[in-house]
Amino acid sequence: MSEISAIGNTVVGNVRPTSATTPTTVVEVAAPAVGCGTTTTVDLVDFSEHAQMLEKVRQLPEVRQERIDSIKEAIANDTYLSDAKINTAFERLIDEVAG
Repeated sequence: MSEISAIGNTVVGNVRPTSATTPTTVVEVAAPAVGCGTTTTVDLVDFSEHAQMLEKVRQLPEVRQERIDSIKEAIANDTYLSDAKINTAFERLIDEVAG
């Protein structure tokens, strides 16, 4: 029996993982098998840590670049902080700590 080293006209390279495996999330879905009585089949889907992180990034709100630029300009001009803003931030901090 000969070794299978090529599929089609392409040589197959290393099939072992080149880096450590990352944690995954396993999703199991049980579905009734068609025409087999009580037997069920299970489909498994693994989402890598990278895929999970990408999904979290996709769910983030869009960046409002105009707002960021105006705040940067106000900070550069030393007009960003005011007593009202400091008091509001202080009150929010107290509310958060007091819980």
